[in-house]
Amino acid sequence: MDKLTIKNLDLYYSEFKALKNINLNIQEKEITAFIGPSGCGKTVMLRMIAGFESPDAGTIKIGGVMQSSPADKIMVPPDERSLGVVFQDYAVWPHMTVKENVIYPLKMQKVEKGEAERRTQEAIKNVNLTGLEDRLPSQLSGGQQQRVAIARALALRPDILFFDEPTSALDPELTGEVLKVIRDLAEEKMTMVIVTHEMAFARAVAD
Repeated sequence: MDKLTIKNLDLYYSEFKALKNINLNIQEKEITAFIGPSGCGKTVMLRMIAGFESPDAGTIKIGGVMQSSPADKIMVPPDERSLGVVFQDYAVWPHMTVKENVIYPLKMQKVEKGEAERRTQEAIKNVNLTGLEDRLPSQLSGGQQQRVAIARALALRPDILFFDEPTSALDPELTGEVLKVIRDLAEEKMTMVIVTHEMAFARAVAD
């Protein structure tokens, strides 16, 4: 089954065509990497799939459901696309503990309290942060903060999990922490898209 289908996607910035006639099918449980140098359009692609930017032409479907189609005036907002996005700069809230960071989006979605607690603990366990629930980001390493961001995305139970340069802000010795989490998620057959300029990292995780 196609989890993500992109057809004839174009994006312009004024007269500059940033992306031209992109076609892509990603299957369920597949791990796909977008690889290339800075400025080639990797993150722009992710932002369009996630709904943060609108294409100028073409269509985006997730699970067979139309998400973006300029011709049909369809643009589903990001919070209705069942996607989880992990940004390269962690984007964790500094005044919230690990647990508070992970559970916050579930509260915003008004998930029942008991269910939200269960999903939060499950996500924290999945990224190997059990026992650190009450720590603030300032008390964590960069790798641990990135794992908090991954747990927060996982708790939403997304159809697809996106990573935008997940190791670019980390020291080399911390990259292994994030790599292990992604490999563990791969074993659980999660559909993932990873944006990276690091060929070795892509080879290590992508199908």
